Amino acid sequence: MGVDRIPGHWLDVGAGDAWIAQHALDRLPSTSEITCWDINYSGDELTSSLAQQPGLHLVATEPTGRFDGILMLDVIEHLEDDRSFLRNIVESQMAEGGWILVSVPAYQSLFTSHDVSLKHYRRYSPSQCVAVLQAAGLTVESQGSLFQSLLVVRILQAAKEKVRRPEAGSTGVGAWTGGPLITRTIERALEAEYQLSLAVATRSRVTLPGLSFWAFCRRRGEADGR
Repeated sequence: MGVDRIPGHWLDVGAGDAWIAQHALDRLPSTSEITCWDINYSGDELTSSLAQQPGLHLVATEPTGRFDGILMLDVIEHLEDDRSFLRNIVESQMAEGGWILVSVPAYQSLFTSHDVSLKHYRRYSPSQCVAVLQAAGLTVESQGSLFQSLLVVRILQAAKEKVRRPEAGSTGVGAWTGGPLITRTIERALEAEYQLSLAVATRSRVTLPGLSFWAFCRRRGEADGR
């Protein structure tokens, strides 16, 4: 896609701890900026050392202006009205010629207590996500999946929960207790898996089943030349 080689101003919707934005800035040309928007930012976070980093802007209210690139990574599943929210972002904040990258948890059949704890309204099949994007006036230029190797684990978890109520407790990233060596090994394996999935999606237009689905989009008309 090559967007990391073009200087510009990006918007990260639901940015959280701004981890993605910080790593993106490391790759982007030095004049680039990223605005991190998260309604959960506290006053202290908005004035923290993180917010003072060059090129990084933290805001708790919807920003004004238009952005060359928009990240919406694991956001719309948290919204009851995903289509209206996405359409508003596209119409009010996406610059002419801009792009948007959306990721969502995949397959409603895999909805478990993990999703409940994360306050998800739903999971999406690839076709369902594409339909939401198209309804917002977008055209998908490329798409793919993530975490293929974890799919069987989630299938078994979903099956187990159908016969036995899950135990209370955290099931998210915060519950991870593996040591540094195991963590690095898993990170490298997932990175290799991602590169393979991306290669397959790029060369054959095939989207392998995975726990997450992503789509890179542009506004309809700008993507297809109409």
